[in-house]
Amino acid sequence: MNSHIYHLVTVNDGKSDNAAIVNVFSEMTSGRLKSDFRLLNYCDEVPVSYGATITTVEKDSVELAVHEHQALVIKQDNSTLIKSKHFHNELGVHCYAAYVNVNKKTAILHNFAYAQIRAERREAVRVAVHGLLPVKFSYENVNIEGKMLDISGLGISFISELLPATNTDQTGLLNFTLDGNSMVVPGSFVRAIKHGNNGHICIFQMSPDRKSDTIIGHYIYQRQVEIIQRLKEGLVPE
Repeated sequence: MNSHIYHLVTVNDGKSDNAAIVNVFSEMTSGRLKSDFRLLNYCDEVPVSYGATITTVEKDSVELAVHEHQALVIKQDNSTLIKSKHFHNELGVHCYAAYVNVNKKTAILHNFAYAQIRAERREAVRVAVHGLLPVKFSYENVNIEGKMLDISGLGISFISELLPATNTDQTGLLNFTLDGNSMVVPGSFVRAIKHGNNGHICIFQMSPDRKSDTIIGHYIYQRQVEIIQRLKEGLVPE
């Protein structure tokens, strides 16, 4: 999972935070706290989130019985996020997988740390596109071309060597094609993130009209169906 999904938060120190989180699981096991937690991963930007059952709690690790879809993505990511109202200030938790067995639907988690889950602040479902589709942002006499990374009903990001010559909300038009439908959608530049030695990830807000919104919504739905089907088949990409 990437930093745009979450970022770590230190409450006291790493060792104390880890112990406090493990203690919450111990309290759940004893019945003193309600077992309300859910695991959360993202597969091609689509959230995969199920509840789990605590099997055992050791000094620094927790063994869980998990949903097979969750096990598949945890095995791919080697980590997961955890949500519970019992964590400090209702923060999320990030942890690593010491062991995952998809067939046995078992995961042993360790190295716990508090985290803010940024992805949950999104106003719309986002999916990674298939095949890095061409996209162009045009404003005044400037064209910035790139390959699309992901899209939602409200935004789009793509990799480009060029950047808009402004850090403000530069407005323009986004040109791209989804499922054979060519679209020109008003958009505004939000920010850019350095990507490798020569490129940037450019992030834009969009204001699609009803027709474009329908096409984008259909594409997002189809990608979600594909991703869930791949999970069911155990074909999570490397």
